[in-house]
Amino acid sequence: MFTDELLKATGNIWSGYLKQDFVKELGNGALAEEKFRFYMVQDYLYLLQYAKVFALGVVKANDEETMRYFASMVHETLDDEMNIHKTYMARLGITPEELTTTKTAFANQSYTSYMLDVSQRGDILDVLVAVLSCAWSYEMIGAELAKIPNSKEHPFYGEWIVGYTSEGYVNSVVGLKEKVNALVEEVSPARKDALTEMFVNCCKFEREFWNMSYTMDMGE
Repeated sequence: MFTDELLKATGNIWSGYLKQDFVKELGNGALAEEKFRFYMVQDYLYLLQYAKVFALGVVKANDEETMRYFASMVHETLDDEMNIHKTYMARLGITPEELTTTKTAFANQSYTSYMLDVSQRGDILDVLVAVLSCAWSYEMIGAELAKIPNSKEHPFYGEWIVGYTSEGYVNSVVGLKEKVNALVEEVSPARKDALTEMFVNCCKFEREFWNMSYTMDMGE
């Protein structure tokens, strides 16, 4: 399947996620709360743009079923996934005012601008591949962190791991990969190469997002 090819093309990047300080310390519970707080605010800003990428799928779709799929993903992002964030925000004292006044970090802005650009210029397959690296890598990271003894029971970070290993989230990622694999059957080898390059770039942006979160680097 094409998604297997994508994973093969990014094997070193993906294995590197689990070695990054933010991810490792999130899993073992040693992550400083201020770093997680920074991540939560930036990830909230990221998800707002991520939802817009799915919304472009609604615009570009040519049939009701596909429109409904993308509309459901907008809803899932803004409601289901955002619920994880809002619970933490309350615990961390992050106010709506802070969210509206905080600048988007440079690495975050670069990532979301890239996703929106390739999605605006492409079709629904570009939209799907643009969002795939985030959704899929979070599923993988969640699954790996869940293997750490008592990680899901951690009083602070356990909820994050539980959220990204939930049946609903995993099924959503499976559905996303199935759509990519179904649509890519009709495209040329050159088109597959372009999609692979896009996926690799997004995976690199994911890596930089984790680095940005750990160093709390606004890029200023």
